Amino acid sequence: MSITDLKFDIDRNSKTPMWLQIRNEIINTLYLDELRPGQLIPNEKTLVELFNVSIGTIRKAIGALEKEGILIRKQGLGTFVFQHDKNSFLFEYFHFALNGSEEKKNPNVELISFTTKKSNKSESKALKIPEGSNIYHIYNKLGLNKKFYIVDKIVISHAKFPSLTEEMFRNRTNTIYNLYQNKFNIFITNCSEKIKAISSNERISNLLNIELNSPILKIDRIGHTYHNEIIELRTSYVHTSDIEYIQSQNSMFGE
Repeated sequence: MSITDLKFDIDRNSKTPMWLQIRNEIINTLYLDELRPGQLIPNEKTLVELFNVSIGTIRKAIGALEKEGILIRKQGLGTFVFQHDKNSFLFEYFHFALNGSEEKKNPNVELISFTTKKSNKSESKALKIPEGSNIYHIYNKLGLNKKFYIVDKIVISHAKFPSLTEEMFRNRTNTIYNLYQNKFNIFITNCSEKIKAISSNERISNLLNIELNSPILKIDRIGHTYHNEIIELRTSYVHTSDIEYIQSQNSMFGE
């Protein structure tokens, strides 16, 4: 079924502005898989007819979705649902570059471990799953110029990714978020981050080949999907001896 086959009911008497109702309806079509990442959305004329509103209202709704990073306009081609790939990872999330360089490059990534565990209290609360549920703990190393500077710990629910295997994760040909969306129909729409300076513990020190208690950054990131559902908990441990954090725009999407 296409989005043009759906029936939308915009409440003109609602206190919620019509453009926001349309924005929410489009979000719902994504959530229900009526629209897919990378798909071209109908043109403005079709949307005007579909929602029975003015072109100005449509443009405001589409503009809001573009600002949120959910839609992306391609000159001469139209407006598409945003799709995670290596380019989006580099420019929307990975904010590290070698010291003295403004040029960001895709990092080298190495899988350290892929295990299934039982969720603890804090993981269960964050992911909104029963305590003791099966979860994946995944550790990656990321580096530049053949040297590793970052360890990522990724926690996701087994129930959301029931057929995920270590082989599938290790042998993916694109980013992690691309794997989520294309294999499991789970699309990370925004992320929130907290950054703190800490000292490296024994495990992180060994993985990054640095001295114990070296100063590092700890970045806690929460990945959300449509309707603000938390999908991924990620903690990055970053040794900034040769790299620095560079961010020129708001981060919404990740690897």
